[in-house]
Amino acid sequence: MPATLDRHCADDTATTLLGAELARALRALGLPPLRVALHGELGAGKTTFVRGVLRELGVQGRIKSPSYALVEPYTIPKQGLEFMHSLQIKAYHVDLYRFSTPDEWLDAGLGDVLDGSALCFVEWPERAHGLPPADLDIRFEVRDDARDVAMQAGSPAGAAVIETMARAGSRAG
Repeated sequence: MPATLDRHCADDTATTLLGAELARALRALGLPPLRVALHGELGAGKTTFVRGVLRELGVQGRIKSPSYALVEPYTIPKQGLEFMHSLQIKAYHVDLYRFSTPDEWLDAGLGDVLDGSALCFVEWPERAHGLPPADLDIRFEVRDDARDVAMQAGSPAGAAVIETMARAGSRAG
């Protein structure tokens, strides 16, 4: 079972497609609740990646950066009988960039968002002390106009996502 997966994204389109690839893996696994930590400098492609995930999962309308709102909530529509939990799945995109103290995430009421019951993407997790551990840790490293993306599992659920993506990638290639 691979615990890591590395990909090269030549541009924003490739980053969006990688997000869509993650979404297909999540859907294949029944869309489990998952905490995803996103690391990378400003402009590294974190929001572009999340936008690709959410679009592939059927989110309609504007998908914007949570930089100013702190949290952007989304509803993923149920598609077919593979969902056994509810008619809609909640997803959250959180940005902790503006946090200046380690416990500010708790003061902001994000404990409920990060309780492990939803799909949650967290940008800048290193700015918050004591966050629940991520199921999937994704690092974006900018190289010229491209980016290298490294995914690492932090739980069995994260490992299942990486394994599903790796299998799909080997069938495509």
